[in-house]
Amino acid sequence: LCSVRYTGVAGAAFRQEQHSRTLPPGQEDTVTMTVTYAEYQPHVGDQDALKLTVAGAVQETGQVLAKELLVRLHTPELTLTV
Repeated sequence: LCSVRYTGVAGAAFRQEQHSRTLPPGQEDTVTMTVTYAEYQPHVGDQDALKLTVAGAVQETGQVLAKELLVRLHTPELTLTV
């Protein structure tokens, strides 16, 4: 997990996890990673995003699969009632 500036430049990874799963053909599994604001806040600016990169390998063939997910961060709207 790393931050990505509004210009598209990625920062250094600030969170890494490694999981091992053995799945039969056609099966799915879910891995959940909770990232708190306190954890990512020092790495992002006003217009930044978070990029999650996931990679997996098929042990029998050595085939590697990779996927990236870009999460845009939005500042919540502030509504004032006077």
